[in-house]
This record gives sequence, C-alpha cells and structure tokens, in this order.
Amino acid sequence: MEWEDKYPLSTVEARDRNISDHTPLVLNTGSSTLQDRQSSFKFERGWLIRDGFLDMVTDIWQQESHGTTSMQRWQNKIRRLRQYLRGWAKHTTRAYKHEKKRLIACLDKLDKKAEIMRLI
Repeated sequence: MEWEDKYPLSTVEARDRNISDHTPLVLNTGSSTLQDRQSSFKFERGWLIRDGFLDMVTDIWQQESHGTTSMQRWQNKIRRLRQYLRGWAKHTTRAYKHEKKRLIACLDKLDKKAEIMRLI
C-alpha cells in the first residue's frame, strides 16, 4: 500500500522471454527522468549537404580534448560535437522556418494578385 500511495501512476510490464527462462519486467513509476527533459540527439542526413557543415565538424573535432585515456578523449569529443550540433541545428531550423514563412507570404501575395488581375 505504501508503494501505491507513493507511486500511484506506476505500472509493471512483462517483456518477451525470447530464449531465456527469465521474464524481464519494466517498472514505470510515472516519475519524470532526465530523458524526459532532454530529447535524444538525432543526426540529420540533410546536414551533410549544407554549406560548410563538414568543415564545421572537422574544426570542432580537432579541438583539444581532455581525458587520461583515449576513450575519455573520444567521449569528450563526441559530447562536445553533439552539444554544438544541437545548438547549430536549433539555430539553423529557426532560420529556415523564418525563410519559409517569408516565402509563403510572398506566394500568398502573388496568388491574391493573380486572382485580381491577369498575370502576363
């Protein structure tokens, strides 16, 4: 009862056994986690054709990375690149949305003009 009072939204889900004789259980307490607050990083293939993208990635990757082992340095490089690309993607997406909005407004003006008078 104490558990149900503390976690009223909790659920337990049994997963497939597959080849094991154990049944994995997934407990969802309904509490938010770090994953809920920050979306996972997703690489967009379209970034590869954007002007300067590969040079930008190269510059970030070549920056000095701290760590005592090769693995730590690699992880720090990946972390720095992921953080940079998140910010870059937000900024770039925002710029593209503004440009798209501007272009749609121009097209709407042309459509209205075409309805009123004949375009030559």
